[in-house]
Amino acid sequence: MGRIPGARNRDHDEARSRLLQRVSQQMLAAGGSHPSLRTLAEGAGVDPGTLRHYFGDRRGVVQAAFGYLLQFGQERQAWAKSLAELPAREAFKQLLEQVSAAWAGALGGMHAVGFSEGMADSELGQLYVSAILEPTLHSVEELLIIFHARGELSVPDARVAALALMSPLLLALFHQHQLQGRRCRPLALPSFVEQHLDGFLKGYSK
Repeated sequence: MGRIPGARNRDHDEARSRLLQRVSQQMLAAGGSHPSLRTLAEGAGVDPGTLRHYFGDRRGVVQAAFGYLLQFGQERQAWAKSLAELPAREAFKQLLEQVSAAWAGALGGMHAVGFSEGMADSELGQLYVSAILEPTLHSVEELLIIFHARGELSVPDARVAALALMSPLLLALFHQHQLQGRRCRPLALPSFVEQHLDGFLKGYSK
């Protein structure tokens, strides 16, 4: 008996998952260079028609990759929430140091992909913001609200404070890594983290 028209092969989902993993790794390795559908296909070891079959078009590929990468962001967000058990300074020191350490790996690539794709396609930009960037900031907001309630910090607006804490670090990391700023003006990131944190905590002290 033949296969029902429109029905998927039994291994369709498994094959799509394997392809998605390869494509996501290819995008991370590209470092925000906005690779073409053909380049992504070559990196995954298939032809562009195969990617179209499983994902529709290049936007579909990137959307699926964002969803795949989001699972790693969720693990990091869960870890960030556990820092609430620590004093504010130690919690934020660990947070900033962990982000700095992870940036040279998948984390930096994930944000570089988000910025690169989002700048070229507003729909993908919205997806990056809602699926990856905002959940990260929200985790920091939750920590700030806890430390405010505990009386360690004075935080009238957690969203503003979260942006004030994370934005300088993200800019410094993009400067040093994706933009290769370490070649012309290297920055001692551990010292930067300490000084930035000193200023932040002074501004939001009780």
